[in-house]
Amino acid sequence: GAVSAEELTVDGAVQYAIENNIFVKKDKITLDALKRAKNHSWNGVSPSASVSANMLFPAAGDARQYDYNLSIQGSLNFALSPSLYSSVKTAALNYENGLLTYDEALRSIELKVRSAFYHLLYELEYIELQRRNLETAGQQYEQNTKKYKSGQLSELDMLTSQVKYERLKPMLESAEITFANDSASFKQMLGLDQSVELALSGSLASACSFGDISVEVDAEDTPVIRAGKNSVKIAQAALLARRFAAWGPTLSAGWTYGKSKTNVTDKFSTTNSFSVGVSIPLDGYLPWSKGADSVASAADSLKTAELTLENSRTTLAVQIDNYVKQIRQIQSQIASLQANVGLAQKSYNMTKDAYTHGSRDLLTLQTAADSLLNARTDLALQEYTLITKMLDLEYTLGVPFGSLGR
Repeated sequence: GAVSAEELTVDGAVQYAIENNIFVKKDKITLDALKRAKNHSWNGVSPSASVSANMLFPAAGDARQYDYNLSIQGSLNFALSPSLYSSVKTAALNYENGLLTYDEALRSIELKVRSAFYHLLYELEYIELQRRNLETAGQQYEQNTKKYKSGQLSELDMLTSQVKYERLKPMLESAEITFANDSASFKQMLGLDQSVELALSGSLASACSFGDISVEVDAEDTPVIRAGKNSVKIAQAALLARRFAAWGPTLSAGWTYGKSKTNVTDKFSTTNSFSVGVSIPLDGYLPWSKGADSVASAADSLKTAELTLENSRTTLAVQIDNYVKQIRQIQSQIASLQANVGLAQKSYNMTKDAYTHGSRDLLTLQTAADSLLNARTDLALQEYTLITKMLDLEYTLGVPFGSLGR
C-alpha cells in the first residue's frame, strides 16, 4: 500500500529489495551460520565427559545368588593438537569471506534493482513516444479523411495515413505488455505483492547527468581484490591445517573415577586414574603417503589462489579503463543525439507546415515523423546505456552507487 500511495524512487526500491528479497534473506542465514561457526571454533579443545552405571545380578538358583556387581564410573578426556589453531583461524577467515560475500550480495541486488528501475523508466519513455506518435498519426488520419471527403486529398494518401495509424497500434500494445511483464519481475525482486501499483519517480535525463569521470580508488580495496586476498589467506590456512594433520603432535589426557562392589557386605572399591599421552604421526614424513599428498595438494591450491589474485588485478585495471572509455564515448554520443533530436523536431515542424499548405506530400511528412521518433528513441536508449555503464563501474570499484561524476 505504501508503494502505491506515493511515488517510488530508485533509493526506495533498493531499500525494499534489501528488506524483502528472498535471496538476500538466504545469504543472511548463511552469514549467521558462519558467524556461529567462528564463535564456536574453539570447541575442539572442549573436553568430553561421560558417566556410566552398571548392575549385574546372578541368575536364579545360582549358588552365588547373593553376589552381584555394582559399578558407577565417570571419565573426562581432553585432547590438544595444533589443528585447533588452524581450525580457529579458518573459521575466522570463512566468516570474513562470508561478510565479503554478503556485502557482494547486497551490492549485486542493488545493481539489479537500479538497472531494472532505469530500464522501466526507459520503457515508460518509449511507451510515451509510441503513444504520442500514435496520437499524431491518428490526428493526421482524421485530417486526411476530412480532406478526402472534401476532395482536397486523394484516396491513396488517405489510405496511406490509415495504414500507418493502424500499424502503430500493435507496436504500442507490445511495448505496454513488455512493460507489464518487466514490472512483475521488478516487484518480485523487491519482494512486493503483484497487486501493488508502482509509480516510478525519476527520469533518464536527470539520472544520466554526469560530469567528467575521475577514478581515484585504490584498486587493492575493491571487492574483487579483497575477495581474492581473502581466498589466498584461506588457502594458506588450509595448507597449515594439512601440515599440522600430517606432522603435528597431539597431546591427550584423561581422568577416570569410579566405585564398584560385588556384595552387600563389601566396601566400595575405588578406581581413580589419570592418563596422559602424546601421539606423533609419522606417515606424513613419507613423500608417497596420503598426508604428504594432502600437503602438496594444499600447496597447489595456494599457488592457484595467488595466480588468480594476480590475474584479477590485471583484469580489474582493464575493466575500469574500458568502462571509463565507454562512458565518455556514450556521453559524446548523447550530446550528438540531443542535437539530432532538436534538428529532427525542427524538420518535422517545418514539414508539417509545408504539408498543411500543400507544398509537401504525405510520405515526406511521415518520414519526418519517423525520423523524430527514431531520434528520441535513440537518445533514450543511450541515456539508459550510460546509466547502466556507470552502475557497472561503481559496482566494480565498490564505491557507493551514484557517487561518481556527481
